[in-house]
Amino acid sequence: MSVFRIPAGLCDDIQRTVARFWWGSKEDKLGIHWTRWEKLSVAKSRGGLGFRDFTCFNQALVAKQGWRLLQYPNSLVAKVMQARYYKHSEFLHAKAGCNPSFIWRSIL
Repeated sequence: MSVFRIPAGLCDDIQRTVARFWWGSKEDKLGIHWTRWEKLSVAKSRGGLGFRDFTCFNQALVAKQGWRLLQYPNSLVAKVMQARYYKHSEFLHAKAGCNPSFIWRSIL
């Protein structure tokens, strides 16, 4: 989840499964929905329970990989990515290029 961009449908399925668990729903029996999921996913400091929106959380984790490429340009991963995808430019000006990997497409 921290390297690849997960499809929105899969994130929705994960979030639905987490919600079913917390609401106590089973296949044959529905649980009690005490409040809306949007209210539960509010930060704890704002009165919610702090559940995360998996789509936004996945996007933040993938963006963190891009941040690491900027902060640690001498790391092995940064050197490999630079040699493969942005040899004659900088990371911020890099393009997808020819036949990019799923990781690189996720980071861009």
